[in-house]
Amino acid sequence: MPTYFKNIFEGHIATQYMNGEGRPDMGSTEGAKMLGNTSVASYYGPSFMIDDLTYHYEYGDAQSILINCHYPIDSNSFVLQYGIIVKKSEALPGDEAMRTAIQLGDYVKLGFEQDVEIWRHKARVDNPLLVEEDGPVYQLRRWYQQFYVDAGDVQPDMVDRFEFELDTTRPYEAWMKEVEANMAAHGAGSV
Repeated sequence: MPTYFKNIFEGHIATQYMNGEGRPDMGSTEGAKMLGNTSVASYYGPSFMIDDLTYHYEYGDAQSILINCHYPIDSNSFVLQYGIIVKKSEALPGDEAMRTAIQLGDYVKLGFEQDVEIWRHKARVDNPLLVEEDGPVYQLRRWYQQFYVDAGDVQPDMVDRFEFELDTTRPYEAWMKEVEANMAAHGAGSV
């Protein structure tokens, strides 16, 4: 669950910083407990992203990198390609380190493909009704515009440094109530 979230747009790079905690209601009955995660995801231009993802476990950190790129093939669709690499843990024996790395890669893949499924059903809304938790939608759109105009037409508000940090306090409290309800239901045997 996110505990810190920040976006920085500057020049041709847009970076998202995110820290999170593990969910006690989603814990595995086997293997090491995930304590949390950190992510630094940067878009270099409008279609190439590198996401440095670190998952924090009881035994130490597990590092992975997700790279994705996409390019348009017509006005309504694009090709998406991605890859994931996971560093084997030096704290675990060889076979266990490999098994854990493969499991983490599968976990990252699952999370990314869940995002892709959401993107499949998104549509642009020119004047959306937004809440604070939606983030800097209009600034993101201005940042994207720099890639669709001639270089001489790039405006300062498209490339100037812009920072947005989301206060995760209220959403976190709501998520924790859901977690507590899930755990109570699980304890009652209904999950």
